[in-house]
Amino acid sequence: MPDSQPEFDHTNENIATPADRRRDAFARLFAKHDRWLYAYLVTLLGNTAHAEEVFQEVCVILWREYEKFELGTDFVKWVAVIAHNQVRRFRRQSKRVGFQVNEVAFDLLASEAVERVDLFDCRRDALRRCLSKLSPSDRSLVQQCYEEDKVNFKATAQKLGRPENTVYKALNRIRRVLYECINRTLVSEGLT
Repeated sequence: MPDSQPEFDHTNENIATPADRRRDAFARLFAKHDRWLYAYLVTLLGNTAHAEEVFQEVCVILWREYEKFELGTDFVKWVAVIAHNQVRRFRRQSKRVGFQVNEVAFDLLASEAVERVDLFDCRRDALRRCLSKLSPSDRSLVQQCYEEDKVNFKATAQKLGRPENTVYKALNRIRRVLYECINRTLVSEGLT
């Protein structure tokens, strides 16, 4: 006796509306550039806690305004304008908090960061490869010192039973090695 239940039509299973496809395309663009956005904010603000605060606000605005973005245009430039405006707003509101660069320097930093978005991605990829070339003990020290948002030499030194200045000097040596490795990698790939 043949099965009397109708067959399920898989062709209709994932029908997405144009609005769904647009939102999904936007989400993919955001996911591709979210680390750059955060680094851009750190560059402009010089403080990871401030960058995190502004990053959250920028994300809210991006998702509120995503329908205004024209797919196929420069996503980074569109996001940078929104982020730049939020950083300006943040700087106005926290004028009394710490050192702030003047507006001309701020605008130069912002435009340079947008122009170098591809280099940022290449440097991050090179860093990942260079980290893997470190000795296991150096890689472990980097991981322990950078586990949290702030570099914590003192806690790491205590945990390792080593003097703070020893950990500090080791990290400076490792940073120099990584910096040179990244630059060699980019030069060898013709990216500088």
